[in-house]
Amino acid sequence: MEMYYRRRRFAAALGAALAALAAIGVAIYLGGVAVAVPIAGIGDFHVNADQVRLQGFVLTPRIGDNSSSNVSPETRVQAQHAEVDGLVLYKDIPTPYRTLRVEITASGTVKINGLIQDITQQTASSASFNQLEIDEAPPSKRSSWQQSFYQIAPSVTLNNFRSNNDYQFANTITLPGLKVSARFL
Repeated sequence: MEMYYRRRRFAAALGAALAALAAIGVAIYLGGVAVAVPIAGIGDFHVNADQVRLQGFVLTPRIGDNSSSNVSPETRVQAQHAEVDGLVLYKDIPTPYRTLRVEITASGTVKINGLIQDITQQTASSASFNQLEIDEAPPSKRSSWQQSFYQIAPSVTLNNFRSNNDYQFANTITLPGLKVSARFL
């Protein structure tokens, strides 16, 4: 059985996909906010880094949603400023052919202002917190269940950081040595 495909349609679809990938790379390079747009909403994506330094750290519980569940337990991590060394952000997307991996890397120190991440799992080989406070708001002052637990710290350092995320937002992000790639695994 022979399979036929229309070369013009295939070329147009391939060209559109490559143009979209290039637009994502340019958007990330110029402003960075677009890093959340193409990846969020299609399931977990992964962030790995050699070292993450956060200032103005806040962690709270959250119920989010993703492509596999409408109710997903998560933690929301917010930081006023972040610096990341050895960033590798990727998403594995199942296709009818093979798993497609879209990967974003930066060779220099990534600088982020106004970071928000919804994380389903996070690990680090070591973590250091400056003036870590873990507490809960008194029941009379809680306006929602999310205030029943929180962590705050002026600064945090995480080494060999790995996380699974459902959402990420950055007011501004600088990615020196940006590389965006797509490949089949």
